[in-house]
Amino acid sequence: MRGRPVLRTCVGCRRIAEQGTLIRLVVAEDGDILVSPAPGRGRGAYLCPSMTCLAAAWKRRSLPRAFRRATPAATQAGLQARFDLALAARGLSGEGGGGQAE
Repeated sequence: MRGRPVLRTCVGCRRIAEQGTLIRLVVAEDGDILVSPAPGRGRGAYLCPSMTCLAAAWKRRSLPRAFRRATPAATQAGLQARFDLALAARGLSGEGGGGQAE
């Protein structure tokens, strides 16, 4: 028998969803942001599989707040490229469908 599903909040649109449907991000030692790393790699943040949510999280500076540390090595273009690869690995396009980004 399975218990309650694990819920997480998207740092982009603030929508609550099951953990398995979101994409996990963590900050590396050098301050860069890793997308969908191996389990157990420290403090994480979750995003809907949508570039809209990624852009909203970047604009609102939600990622450093979620990680509770600065991300000096992270660039928006680099993060978008890694996020797009993670979406492609899941067979998703990244267009819309995530939530209501402001």
